[in-house]
Amino acid sequence: MMSSIRLAELSLGKCCNVLYKIWRRDKRVFLVLTILLTYISYSLYGSLTMPVRFLFVNENINKQCIIPDLDPFDKSIMKYVWSPDPIHCDPAPDLVYVDTRGLLIYNQSAFKFYGDTNYKCSYSPLFRPKNDDYKVQFGDEKNMDIPFQVPYDFYRIRCYTSGDKLIYDTLQESVFVTDSFKKEKGDEDSKSSKYSVIMFGIDSTSRLSAIRKLPKTYRYLTEDLGAHIFKGYMKVGDNTFPNLVPVLTGKRPGTDDIPNPGGGKYDLKNFPFIWKNFSRENYATFFAEDYPIIAAFNTEATGFKDPPTDHYMRPWMLGLRNIGFASEVLKSVLLPLEYKNMNVGKSSSLCYGNKPIFKHLINYYKRFIRQYKTKLKFSFSWLVQICHEFINYLELGDNDFFEFLKFLKEDGHLENAFLIFFSDHGSRIDDIRNTFVGRIEERMPLLSVVPPKSFETQHPNAFKNLKDNSERLTSNFDLFELLNDILKSDFEETLTFHSHSKRGISLFRPIPVTRSCADASIPEHFCACYGSEKIGLTNPLVVKAADYAVSHLNMLLRKYNHICAELFLFKIHEAQQISLGLSPKGEEENRWTIYKFFSTPEAEKQKRFLVIFETSPGNAMFEATVNYHTETGLEIMDEISRTNKYGNTSVCVPEKPLRRYCYCKAMLKS
Repeated sequence: MMSSIRLAELSLGKCCNVLYKIWRRDKRVFLVLTILLTYISYSLYGSLTMPVRFLFVNENINKQCIIPDLDPFDKSIMKYVWSPDPIHCDPAPDLVYVDTRGLLIYNQSAFKFYGDTNYKCSYSPLFRPKNDDYKVQFGDEKNMDIPFQVPYDFYRIRCYTSGDKLIYDTLQESVFVTDSFKKEKGDEDSKSSKYSVIMFGIDSTSRLSAIRKLPKTYRYLTEDLGAHIFKGYMKVGDNTFPNLVPVLTGKRPGTDDIPNPGGGKYDLKNFPFIWKNFSRENYATFFAEDYPIIAAFNTEATGFKDPPTDHYMRPWMLGLRNIGFASEVLKSVLLPLEYKNMNVGKSSSLCYGNKPIFKHLINYYKRFIRQYKTKLKFSFSWLVQICHEFINYLELGDNDFFEFLKFLKEDGHLENAFLIFFSDHGSRIDDIRNTFVGRIEERMPLLSVVPPKSFETQHPNAFKNLKDNSERLTSNFDLFELLNDILKSDFEETLTFHSHSKRGISLFRPIPVTRSCADASIPEHFCACYGSEKIGLTNPLVVKAADYAVSHLNMLLRKYNHICAELFLFKIHEAQQISLGLSPKGEEENRWTIYKFFSTPEAEKQKRFLVIFETSPGNAMFEATVNYHTETGLEIMDEISRTNKYGNTSVCVPEKPLRRYCYCKAMLKS
């Protein structure tokens, strides 16, 4: 009997012979078959080796939220973090480009590359068929004399040499605005009480991953733009659609808010998107995405029958296929290979022409903002391709995101506009998700808000609330209420407290410190709040934590140990254990994977204790939060608080902050 190995060798040999014969006959068929086989093999491999997605339920949903304070560079996370190769696009320069006025201009520095100085160019407008969000078509080709303003947002440009040789063929994005349309829109200068909104969204990006992967962007947001980073922002749905819908409508899909009795794709016709309300207030509106195959409103919904905003980029993205750009199937094969730094082609699958696709989106966004610089506008963009499935690709956009933010500031576009730089959730489909830190990150997306500079002076209460709320539990519904307040210019009644029956509280209004996930309408399996419960005072870890806190006090006082008495633990008065409370409840998706046999969620490696204790001499009362990590040991979180008066018992210490801790030796003699 022939061995199984020998049979496999014969089968492989026959397969190779067949492929060789096909290659000899028709190399194009061979290429298609090779791509198809590669795609099937990779898909099969991927489906069998996908990480198990465990379902966790938070037991603290009804307790006051204690916001997680985690290390973005935790050791358990960093083993999944690495840097991919830079994006390499086609080096051929643009022969023509759109200038700041919207005119097509020759790039004369490219003449040498294309080998001529006399060109004939034409354009073909790109149309979106009525009531169809999935197809596009090109109009007739029309000659033009450059410089020229094409009266469309999207069009195909072809340029020929004087000998009628086609040497340039590209799909161009622009922003065309008729004078009459521009007059209809509100003027920012004449309506000082109104503000524009600029939203820039990135899929699958937690606050911690932004710190790791977008250092230039994050630093510019916080240090140069003064962004409020919301450390307690938690998602309310699993993936993009159920998280963006609450932000843009204030409603939760799949409930009585927006029912879906058939269980199929949602019909967006009656969705109350807030950009409709801004449009009714004469705002110019904008919506752009970069990855039509899994677009936010075309995967779980049927898409838009009519363009949802004044300027809508989906037709350009769909147009790439019509001009022979690489298919989504081919990209889904090549991108995973590139992610492992196995570059098959000269140009990355992330590119179109000489730049990444997401940069085309950014350029379109910049043109919109320039065209409506003095006009009221509501704009929303959503980036997916570099961050949805491949978490380490995110860093490839850092410099371009930074440059976009810099453009907004330096060109004065933020003087009368709110910038919202945000995400929908953290990484959901990578191994990082099954680490302890990763499963918290997944629930806590990035949210940053940059108000106009004049906002603090004009609306001090709202500004203070915005700042305070960055340390409170918040959700997508609160972000919607903020957008609603901007729409209505409702900033003066920001001290009005909203009852718990209202799902969202505007970020301009005071959010209670006592808020729980249940109060914020965050489901128990998406809640990442820590909760506290009393624990026995004789528990060995409690005693260890209190002793460590006293040692820490003595360490702070070490340079004054000649005048301050050494402190000793006298009594522990109260202790609470602070824990995440996420308990595994099986798997989110019951599918077969190799990891099912040996994958378990990483256990919580940290215990946090709040201890109130008394020291001697002096009977000082202190409150400390002590973190215990199974690998790194004990650590004091924040400052140790003194909870009783110390009078003149510490007058001997010249440093005022240390007077809370010192008990002067001279007092022992009195």
